[in-house]
Amino acid sequence: MGYGYNPIVGENWRYNPEKTFKLSRSKIELFFNCATCFYKDVKLGLRKPPMPGWAINSAVDDLLKKEMDFCRAEDRPHGIFKENGLNIKPFQHEDIEKWQHTFTGIQYHDEEHNFLLYGGVDDIMIDENDKLVVIDFKATAKKANIITSADVYNNGESYKRQLEIYSWLLKKNNFDVSDTGYLMYYNGDASKPHLGKEMHFRRTLVPFQLDTDWISPLIKDMYDCLQLEEAPDYNPDCFDCMYLKTVLELSLIHI
Repeated sequence: MGYGYNPIVGENWRYNPEKTFKLSRSKIELFFNCATCFYKDVKLGLRKPPMPGWAINSAVDDLLKKEMDFCRAEDRPHGIFKENGLNIKPFQHEDIEKWQHTFTGIQYHDEEHNFLLYGGVDDIMIDENDKLVVIDFKATAKKANIITSADVYNNGESYKRQLEIYSWLLKKNNFDVSDTGYLMYYNGDASKPHLGKEMHFRRTLVPFQLDTDWISPLIKDMYDCLQLEEAPDYNPDCFDCMYLKTVLELSLIHI
């Protein structure tokens, strides 16, 4: 039996200016891409159907977190950093598991707009200059090697923003954070003659130079958007907006 999907969420999940409102990293990304979809989701409670889970990707994430915890216990760098000549070790902190959890994450209360902003990070390293380094695990399967951001879909722009938001949250918690973040890519290798019982991966480390200056102005824009009485106009560059607009127009034609 499948689980039920209700496109309209309850009042507790919608924006209420009288209460501190939780906004996840994914909601910030949603607003960055489309203010209309953000408004309908956060203020009106209209949620898109959920995407199916990526079981293999989740398994890779879980295994990498175990590897990182093993390195954390021994206070040493993971092998992928050694391969790239980096002296970066897993960060030791009592809240690391909380920061990694999807529904708690690294948190910051923006008192001006009364938002509790948060994001669950894959892991945090510390470099030889005692600066924190944000990393995110990615799993895929493509023939080409993934070496730089140019090898990532859309130059990795959405992943870069993801790293930047985690870095910004850490900075807001008074941590000294490196301007370089990394994607740890595990790329399924289909060049083997057969699968057998094991899937082989090529692993690479993709660096990104991070800029968090855009985030605070965007949060103000998010707040201003939520004060509107009506949703912004459909965004012609948003696939979801165009789909909903077309469905509505077809419905009116066939009434």
